[in-house]
Amino acid sequence: MTEVLNQDTQNKIIRFLFEKHGVRGEIMQMDTPCFKLLEHHNYPLSVKQLLIELACSAILIGSTLKANGQIMVQILGGKGDHAIKYALINIDKDLSFYGSAALIEGNDYEGELSFKDICGEDAVLVISVFPEDGNKWQGIVSLDTVSLAKALEGYFKNSEQLDTTFFIYANAKEHKAGAIMLQIIPEIKDNHLSLEHLSTLCSTMTYEEITSLSLYQNLHNLFVQEEVKVFDPKEIQFKCVCSRERCERALKGLPRTELENLISDNGTSMTCQHCGKIYSFTKEDLEKMLLTVSQ
Repeated sequence: MTEVLNQDTQNKIIRFLFEKHGVRGEIMQMDTPCFKLLEHHNYPLSVKQLLIELACSAILIGSTLKANGQIMVQILGGKGDHAIKYALINIDKDLSFYGSAALIEGNDYEGELSFKDICGEDAVLVISVFPEDGNKWQGIVSLDTVSLAKALEGYFKNSEQLDTTFFIYANAKEHKAGAIMLQIIPEIKDNHLSLEHLSTLCSTMTYEEITSLSLYQNLHNLFVQEEVKVFDPKEIQFKCVCSRERCERALKGLPRTELENLISDNGTSMTCQHCGKIYSFTKEDLEKMLLTVSQ
């Protein structure tokens, strides 16, 4: 039993449900994906913190998606001296994700900023689902809340009619995060009372516990008096979708005159806005592309 409780679960998410309650849940912890998400960006600490919390949100939501596809969780910033332009995370069905943020020139992002500061007035949270088979759908909720967790709870309650609670723990300085989501199972008696009871237990969790102990140990500590069914863990990873081939297609899509100008400049380079990887193209590379571009 001790071996199971101490099993390494870093960079993983585990689904669980309660035998005697109409509630299901997800619990996760990660460090390496946090580091890779921020590695090539010089974001202020407050923006790094927001991106990690947004990544946790996307992972929790993505793990519940039944159909194959992708999810984008995005914050569109509002008005204010500290507000961002946007922050987004894209996550695939295999729980690999990437993302980035854009700042507003002239705004001040230094110091300890609250969630409302960094989002700004009239900011919104947009959750978009892109199923492989089916139509895209989107939900939008106001970010007039004190935390991303509360905003997500409002989204699920109002848009999905599924009472849900979120607990997100993140530290941008340490590149570590953990999170828990609890959600009612519809049409089961007293599920709302169960959610309230189990959420109270989850509220005792600390950042140190969820990032240092195994997920099995945390579930045991939180719900020691409950009957919990635990499913196999799934891996979380940062994985950008950029490639040299994508950059080549973008360059070939330029007007012929622009491509000729880049050749005159002895080549060019393109930097991925999400992962920061640089793709360089020599003059010779561009001359070969020019042969495939129509007049």
